Amino acid sequence: MPADDSKPKRMGPIRTAPLEDSEALRAALQRELQKVTAPSLLVIAGPDVGLRARLDRTLEIGRDPTSSFALRDESISWQHLRVEDRGSGEWALVDLGSTNGTILNTEKCIGESRLSPGDRILIGKTVLEFQLADSLREGFNAEVQRLLNVDELSGLWVKRRFDAQLETAASAVRAGSLAVLSVVVMDMDGVKGINDTHGHHMGAFAIGEAGHVIGRIVGERGFSTRFGGDEFASALPGFTKEQAVVVAEEVRKAVVEHVYEKGAIRVHPGLSAGVATLPGDAVDAEGLFREADQAMYRAKRAGKNRVAT
Repeated sequence: MPADDSKPKRMGPIRTAPLEDSEALRAALQRELQKVTAPSLLVIAGPDVGLRARLDRTLEIGRDPTSSFALRDESISWQHLRVEDRGSGEWALVDLGSTNGTILNTEKCIGESRLSPGDRILIGKTVLEFQLADSLREGFNAEVQRLLNVDELSGLWVKRRFDAQLETAASAVRAGSLAVLSVVVMDMDGVKGINDTHGHHMGAFAIGEAGHVIGRIVGERGFSTRFGGDEFASALPGFTKEQAVVVAEEVRKAVVEHVYEKGAIRVHPGLSAGVATLPGDAVDAEGLFREADQAMYRAKRAGKNRVAT
């Protein structure tokens, strides 16, 4: 009789991948995780603890705000040291004739010294650690930096990080290395009505969206923060008051024209902004922020959804 092809054919046993294949995959994964990425400097003690600089080029360190890695420690020199890329993965520490000197681990740095992973650099009251991290630790470090410095809702800097950078920029104006510094303080209009009508979740959505718009418009021209509930601020180093007003109006228009829609609900917040400039309106960072805040309230009193000085 001919074979009955309609019957299912018996198949061999289903097998998982051979053990050696799994081991090879695991080994490949481990190799990827252990790949060394760009080295970095981490501040482990001092006023800027937690601040990290990735080393993808030669780095100048000091109180000068124009330095590649500016620190707030008043006990370090304006231009204190340089970490030089010597190629082939080698980095060297060079003291720039600092007043209080540079200590590498336990020895004073005379001229230059080669850096090794784990080395600790003491300058003034600040301690930096030279690190090489695998990709897994690099991702962890990036996440820690995000949690320390970035507001979850808006994607902008937290106020603490903003204040530190604003103080650095204001110091540069006083020292003469930066000609002018402007601050824009902003407050959203209509958020209370949104909360009352649609709930706080819709208000929070609008605030977060506005923050992302502000960050995109300001871009590399400055740095921004969200503070309070629906209040924002941007610092614009090198911008005169007239130039800052133009940027503030650009931000206001973009925030107002943005589409705020979630779950078939659309809302229409506005934005009031105030601008102040150093020198001229204040003598320090705290006064500059306060003057911009007062200008923002003038915009509110003048009818909201506008820029005032």
